[in-house]
Amino acid sequence: MKLLNRLIFLLIALGVIFLALANRQVVSFSLDPFSPEDPSFGFQAPLFVLLMGAIGFGILLGYIRSVVTTIINGLTQNMNRIFLRDKGRENDD
Repeated sequence: MKLLNRLIFLLIALGVIFLALANRQVVSFSLDPFSPEDPSFGFQAPLFVLLMGAIGFGILLGYIRSVVTTIINGLTQNMNRIFLRDKGRENDD
């Protein structure tokens, strides 16, 4: 299993390196769709930096969603356990 994990990591690392080498040109990033030639907020960066940033942002959002889902599921299980416990007490009376 360790060998498989290392192999997958190596393949992903090589893909990232090749992506970075192939996309070194500087591009303009602008959040102003109405005046692309003179944006109010924009900057220039290599394309691979923008791509890696987008991938990292997606990973971060996925992690946050996973944590929130885990917390909600835990709370739901606790509420169900308490409800069933209290329902059992009512039936005993």
